[in-house]
Amino acid sequence: MCKSDSYVLDESFNPEEFVADIKKAKAAVGEATEEDAQHLHRLVLISQVLLYGGHLFLLLGAAMPWMAALLLCGLGACMIAFARCMKWAIIGHHISHGGYDSLQKNHPNALPAHYKRGVFAVGIRRFFDWLDWMLPQAWDVEHNKAHHYYLSEEKDPDLVEHNFEMLRKFPLPKSMKYVSMLLWVFTWKLIYYSPNTYKELMLSKKEGWLARNWPSWSKKTDPVVIFDVFRMPGEALIRGKVMDAFFWLVFFAQWSTAIFPMLISVLLPAAWPLLLGRAGLWFGATTAGQAAIRALITSLVADMLSNAHAFVIIACNHSGGDLYRYSTSCKAYSAEFLLRCTYSSANFECGNDLIDIVYGWLNYQIEHHMYPDMTPLQYRKFQPLVKSICKKHGVMYVQQNALKRTWMMFQVAVGDAQMKRCTALVPPKAYGKSEIETSTVAGG
Repeated sequence: MCKSDSYVLDESFNPEEFVADIKKAKAAVGEATEEDAQHLHRLVLISQVLLYGGHLFLLLGAAMPWMAALLLCGLGACMIAFARCMKWAIIGHHISHGGYDSLQKNHPNALPAHYKRGVFAVGIRRFFDWLDWMLPQAWDVEHNKAHHYYLSEEKDPDLVEHNFEMLRKFPLPKSMKYVSMLLWVFTWKLIYYSPNTYKELMLSKKEGWLARNWPSWSKKTDPVVIFDVFRMPGEALIRGKVMDAFFWLVFFAQWSTAIFPMLISVLLPAAWPLLLGRAGLWFGATTAGQAAIRALITSLVADMLSNAHAFVIIACNHSGGDLYRYSTSCKAYSAEFLLRCTYSSANFECGNDLIDIVYGWLNYQIEHHMYPDMTPLQYRKFQPLVKSICKKHGVMYVQQNALKRTWMMFQVAVGDAQMKRCTALVPPKAYGKSEIETSTVAGG
């Protein structure tokens, strides 16, 4: 493990040549074309068929005898879960990063106008484009800005080792800590990611009431989770801070309005049998009430499966005992920045539509962090070039199965492993004079 005041690469490393090679590789990939637009159309169609087909199977399963109900409801839950993950990880993720913005400009008729960053899933479009527990604008601030530009620093809101610090220190047997991780696997979007992204959105609004009145005793880099709805007001009262207790009540009240549409979406399937029964149109072998319970359970299972799928392909991308975290920040797209994308990210298997869709195109994590505004097909072309460049320069490039990476993430979360630490990757003496002045900048 490197010490906190050390560097990973030696002085012989040539950062200027590494940056030049990466830029040449990106140029070789070229601009997004109408092929990328057609590919996105297919992905959207697949997600829609899965989503609406899944709800149809859910309703039919709720009406069928027991054995048929298990089969149909199970199939429906899996389809809904997969569609929901696709809408976030593949479609919403790449559009909200601006991956199709240049395509909209160069081929204005290739895609609908709302497939653009800042428009997709914003406002009323949230109900049609991408409805999930996270408010899209909040996710944009937390992920597109804070996470990408402070990767594996304390300012990174997705730094697993920091976010699970309390669990790491808590006096529980390791076996119980590992079991507790299952709670996060199946519910993490609601209990962690949604309130934490909302926190980042509120802090980004410097003139807003929440940003101006953030309690001084609460670190802004600490995660906010759903359990804090009780803990934070209670801690404020213990400290004698009545207004701070009021602050947290306001925060969670506002956050609840952000998750309300998704809550209704999860509960709504139970309403259809009841409405059909009230109208005298219920067609099932069960009563409308029994069907409503089945539909609700299936919808809840679908949400848990969606959480688990997203957790495996997202939560472990930047965590593991083989990856690094840093005590300094760096300038975007400098050599240090591009190198941190490889030393603090892990790819999974990749290369064809079947694998890539299952992984939500998050299996190109290294390349995505280098240039977030590319399309899925561009990442597929870019990945082998980057891997080859890393091999040429002796740069670490991690590519492993997602389940293995999830286990490594668990080890960090419970305290059985810790990430490697260093000041930065490239020592100052490795840079030319002009590069020294622009590459590593404390505070970002």
